[in-house]
Amino acid sequence: MKKSIKYLLPISMFIFMIYLTAFTTEYNPVFDYQISENDSVMNDSINSEIIDMTAHYIKLNNDPKNKPSTNFRSGHVNPREIKKDYFKKTDYGYVISMGSYTNVPTPAVDNGVVYVSGGFGSKQYYAFDVKNGQSIWAVDLDDDGPSSPAVKDSIIVFNTESCTIFACNKKTGKQIWSYWMGDPLMSMPTIANGIVFSAYPAGFNGNINMQQQKINNIQQNNIKITGNSLIVNDSTMSINTSHVFIAFDLYTGKILWQSRIDGDVMSAPVAKDDFVYVTTFPGTLFKFKQTTGEIVSVKAMRATSAPVIYEDNIFISRRTEQAGEYAGEGIMSFSYANGKKAKLYNKRKAPYLDKNIQGLSDLKTSSMTDDAGNGFVGGAPSSSGWYAASVNVGQSNVSSLQSFQGSRTLHRDGRNYNTMGDELICTDIETGKVVWKHKIKGDLNSVGGFIGTPPLSVANYIIIATYSGEIIISDVNTGKEIEKYEINEPIRYQPVVDNGWIFVTSTTGKLHAINTGNKKITGWSHWGADAARTNIVK
Repeated sequence: MKKSIKYLLPISMFIFMIYLTAFTTEYNPVFDYQISENDSVMNDSINSEIIDMTAHYIKLNNDPKNKPSTNFRSGHVNPREIKKDYFKKTDYGYVISMGSYTNVPTPAVDNGVVYVSGGFGSKQYYAFDVKNGQSIWAVDLDDDGPSSPAVKDSIIVFNTESCTIFACNKKTGKQIWSYWMGDPLMSMPTIANGIVFSAYPAGFNGNINMQQQKINNIQQNNIKITGNSLIVNDSTMSINTSHVFIAFDLYTGKILWQSRIDGDVMSAPVAKDDFVYVTTFPGTLFKFKQTTGEIVSVKAMRATSAPVIYEDNIFISRRTEQAGEYAGEGIMSFSYANGKKAKLYNKRKAPYLDKNIQGLSDLKTSSMTDDAGNGFVGGAPSSSGWYAASVNVGQSNVSSLQSFQGSRTLHRDGRNYNTMGDELICTDIETGKVVWKHKIKGDLNSVGGFIGTPPLSVANYIIIATYSGEIIISDVNTGKEIEKYEINEPIRYQPVVDNGWIFVTSTTGKLHAINTGNKKITGWSHWGADAARTNIVK
């Protein structure tokens, strides 16, 4: 479908970047605020609002003329021979070269096998033996940009950027079912209770991102919903949708339900108990019932990460600045139960979310190159919703949006752990006090994006990887560094761990396997801990 004209890349990059300007960064103090008894609006001390859009989305999705199509063609999977020189032993274990020299998403580990994409610029998927790196199977796909996988029972599921979801036998790589859904797909799939959750672009008379840009400071009682229109201060805005959230039967691929949403899913859906939660790139948080797709809640909140759900608390990062201010971000905790106190932690300036700063970064340059290699010579297509994403999270390319993970919270034992740009921060959730924090080395503005991955935790450890190529193991209570490994290659994606091994990918098309010898380092098998992406320590 896509045609590359790679000699236009320098021109297109120059046109895109010439008007952008850079800013400096500084930090703001931590504070908290009181939630209104009416959970549809949450006012903090800088007078920003969270707008309840639930009624609108229920009306829109209940209208028969808005029903998404169920007609999709299939993708194709074929066995391939892997190159003999793919494997190399190292002092710490081994390294596997995919050959694409592009960013490789987080792998998954299951029953002694590590499953990994060939990278954004590839059309391959692989399975290797955890301990010795021996190839178990390798397949060619008919689409490029395979995502991080979800593995459950006998099945591995992954998306490709262009433009298919695949479910394959995890032992052989043989295709079970697939659907070509739309171009591009920028999220990872999620599996819970025998259901696969994903999203695809399906433009419907524009999109809904106007809610984030134009009604952020509008009081809830000035908003009325009429049909498919939003009446704000007696003015009508179109707020129609650009993407569809979809649920499949894991084993058969049967489409169970679909719901229109306002943008692509940020990172991955999150399944917890009977519900599935979605943060979209425009910054809206959706809550659905897993089995039926019933819309439980939709809140426009300028969210900047996938949520984490612990008991009745929701932990999520969000933009905090007002018009004319520097990009700002904080970590918010709230509950859907009325009358609960909400808190905003670690409020700070966030150059890593500023589209102007990001537009001049190394990440922007490499993302333009990666996009061009996959056929997007001028950058992401309009179907991706890149503009709304750039306003909210600062990124505007298919490759950088696929790899965006944000300041996602790790919650355990009454504390939150977040990587926010270039700092790993541990916070007490009751007091808002920073317990400890570590600066991550690197030039945040010039590198672009986050220079540390979202943290993971097993046993008494916190583990992150950094853009400078370090994998750092710290004490969960004190933050004291216990061990550090260096692979000397840039890292963007969260690692996984299993039975003493750390598996981490690089932006240069490689999978590094590190044998720590510590059997306590185990139990974080996927991006987000598990196939449901809960990010919860087991």
